[in-house]
Amino acid sequence: MMHPILALAGSAALVAAHGILDSVVIDGTNYPAFDPRVDLDFPGVKRIVWGYQKINAEGTGPVEQVASPDIACRQGPLIAPALNAVARAGSDVVFQWTSWFGNHKGPVLTYMGLLPTEDTKVQDVNFFKIDQSTYDPKTKVWGTDQLIADNSTRTVTIPSDLKPGMYVIRHEIIGLHFAWHENKEKKTSGAQLYPVCLKVQVTGSGTATPPGNKFPGTYNWRDPGILINTKYHVNRYDAPGGPVYVGERKAPEGPRPTVAETGELSGDAGKRYAEQKLEHGKRLLASVAADIRDGKTGEGGCLWEEGKDPSTMTCTPVNPKGKGYAGYAQPVGSPMYTDKPGAAMRGWGPPPKTFGNEV
Repeated sequence: MMHPILALAGSAALVAAHGILDSVVIDGTNYPAFDPRVDLDFPGVKRIVWGYQKINAEGTGPVEQVASPDIACRQGPLIAPALNAVARAGSDVVFQWTSWFGNHKGPVLTYMGLLPTEDTKVQDVNFFKIDQSTYDPKTKVWGTDQLIADNSTRTVTIPSDLKPGMYVIRHEIIGLHFAWHENKEKKTSGAQLYPVCLKVQVTGSGTATPPGNKFPGTYNWRDPGILINTKYHVNRYDAPGGPVYVGERKAPEGPRPTVAETGELSGDAGKRYAEQKLEHGKRLLASVAADIRDGKTGEGGCLWEEGKDPSTMTCTPVNPKGKGYAGYAQPVGSPMYTDKPGAAMRGWGPPPKTFGNEV
């Protein structure tokens, strides 16, 4: 059962909608992403994205079980892409998300994996990480904070030394706002994962074939980056999925590819599609605006430096209206669990003076 205080903090986001990938610019060409709120009502729509199924009214719900096949590219049964993008190794991919809730803090991660045949399931692809925006302990900025600051975009470079071929690009946001709420029976931490997969043909003269791991299989629900209390924790974050493959980052070879079809609808279908998408967009923006208005965005909480007793932590209120969380204890058995002073839940209200400096 979700703690009632925490349920209130996330209610606006959960009732209305979560953000989704809206579009993506790959080597200079803009492609619409799969929109579960609209695309499922337009049979035959062509996308470079693996389509997925609705699990809530808006169709934007997360994956919560990292051992589920859904962790690869979202809720199945998946809809295979009818198109693929084309990109030169070394070129940029710009992911454009819809508005993201500020209290859904967490990392933004991107993986790639070679798709050996058209019949290969995404769960059988070996993915290697090519980019991550996680947490900066100096500025206390999360990847999602940076995403919002950059107009809901994240720019990623395809390593220039990759072997040419058809790839799956797996892009993901992990919302950690409930990630302290472990369930040992279901093997969930409360983390909300929002993966999306794109089919991209990569060109070039590279030869690199980085080793990778499959989804599911890459994450464990007790990984420090999956089971973590972002409102009350050591000032550190260990991202899941291993290190980033850096490889070479040279300029792409040759001219930008010419793409004949991107999946953009035209005519009457395009008009109806745009109208429906606009209506859903208004509802999402209203939810984000309400979240800000009600003072939930930003969260706040308590932090202490690595190696120090948590009783020395500094705390901030959740929101500028004065009420908020002083902090939550880590679940027993979680990677950063502590039974030292300061590890108890303190509930609503400003942080207690006995918990260190209020900032």
